Amino acid sequence: MALSASSLSAQSINVDFGAGSVPSDSYAAAGRAGRWNVIGVLPPYTRASLVDVTGSPVAAKIYMYGGTQLLQFDNPSTLGDDGSLMDDMLIGQNDPVDECLWIEDLVDDDYEVLIYAMTPDDPSRMCRVRVDDGTPGPVNVGGAWPGAQEIGVTYERFVVHTSGGLIAFHSGLYGGYFQSGMNGVQIRPLSATSVPNPPRAGAATPRISPKPSHGTDLVRFVLPSAFSRGRLELFDIRGRLVWSQTLESGHEGCWDGRDLGGRVVPSGVLFAHLSDLASGLPWSTTRVVRLR
Repeated sequence: MALSASSLSAQSINVDFGAGSVPSDSYAAAGRAGRWNVIGVLPPYTRASLVDVTGSPVAAKIYMYGGTQLLQFDNPSTLGDDGSLMDDMLIGQNDPVDECLWIEDLVDDDYEVLIYAMTPDDPSRMCRVRVDDGTPGPVNVGGAWPGAQEIGVTYERFVVHTSGGLIAFHSGLYGGYFQSGMNGVQIRPLSATSVPNPPRAGAATPRISPKPSHGTDLVRFVLPSAFSRGRLELFDIRGRLVWSQTLESGHEGCWDGRDLGGRVVPSGVLFAHLSDLASGLPWSTTRVVRLR
């Protein structure tokens, strides 16, 4: 399904599970900057309305089962917006049902789902998170705050195709009888119409080598000095997310030619999208040719 720019925004939703401070609209975490919904413990299957990243009300609603309380802890390592997102957590005890949440009434599409699951008061605790029918499968997330959002430590990234306008995501394990939880979730569609925006005049683009890449070559990216910290994402021509990495200014990132599920990406044209995590500036787009 082709989505317009406005409907893409309407399907992009940020949720902070908590009851205290709220991340600012300029805070992207590991996803897209914009308005954050604050959701606490909801009675089982009770729907709560949501707004999109522009702050506009949307048809999508969230509901839950198994999330029974809020854990709040002032982690001295997390500051500002990071603390607002990561210092509280919707938790459950997997007794016996795991923590289950749903976002409904979405437009069916391929979505990126980011689940934040770092326990603020216990770096030794791992939270098993998953998205129904998503890629990859269940992943353990946890550890000490690494100084910035880091995949596998503070969050995990999933890709899923919705059916019936529903995304279901979980923390824990049925019958596990242990604590697990989530700090927040971000979703955004990966429709092909979100890919082919040409670079704006004067837009910063990453340096890429080699161009094109051949066989087992590593594709190397260097963030422009104009961006202090950026998110680099590769999409295929259908708009599906293939790979992503956060880069610091002047640092090199390497792509090994595999997708998020570890599969070798075939020959073809990919689109490298660059966004500035500090300011949330729009992406620029660069073509990457992969030859095998």
